[in-house]
Amino acid sequence: MSTWNDFLTEVRKAEKELGSPAEPWYRGHTNKDWELIPSLPRQTSWEEKEKSLFFEFTRTASRLFEKRTNDWETLFDMQHHWIPTRLLDWSTVMGVAIAFILHGDYTDTEDSALFILNPLSLNRLSGRTDVINIPEDKTFDYKTIYWEKRPVQIEKPLAIKPSQQISDRIRAQQGVFTIFGTEDASFETAGLCCTNQLEGKSPLTPDGFIPLLPSLAYPVA
Repeated sequence: MSTWNDFLTEVRKAEKELGSPAEPWYRGHTNKDWELIPSLPRQTSWEEKEKSLFFEFTRTASRLFEKRTNDWETLFDMQHHWIPTRLLDWSTVMGVAIAFILHGDYTDTEDSALFILNPLSLNRLSGRTDVINIPEDKTFDYKTIYWEKRPVQIEKPLAIKPSQQISDRIRAQQGVFTIFGTEDASFETAGLCCTNQLEGKSPLTPDGFIPLLPSLAYPVA
């Protein structure tokens, strides 16, 4: 049990370095070397592919799923079905992030990582004073902002919070997202003041529990 308590101490320390946010967000990686880059921007010419992927999924989904009321809901569906998007999944529940570490491609051969985010600090980098609620914030339209780049081009990642009524999956996982802006303003270049990272092995004990053994929390600027 001491290992778990040590882990929680490191988590609280990391959260304090981030300003003790009222609602920190968590994301788990089975490999600590994976960057905080969504699936779509990892591809070449990704902005050109974004529209075609969206429209193709929309055509297919209209025959398979219930009608969606806005583009954000379609984008969240795409993310759920592993279609490349500019979204990155987070959760407000640390246990969900840990579960993704253990239920992913975990082999105990590489150090894992638990990322902790202060979503308000992230959005302040772009002049926002809040986490963007989707779809309640009608001024934050997906296509207008990210395709047409109006009223301005969004460069840095932004924290967005979908309505928990959008899907059972989002509600169960307490899912939230960051949305990628441009390649020149990724987390690695623009968001380090808002994230903290714990690294270490995540061994499964005989009873299937004991998540992450932290070895490092890197300093925050």
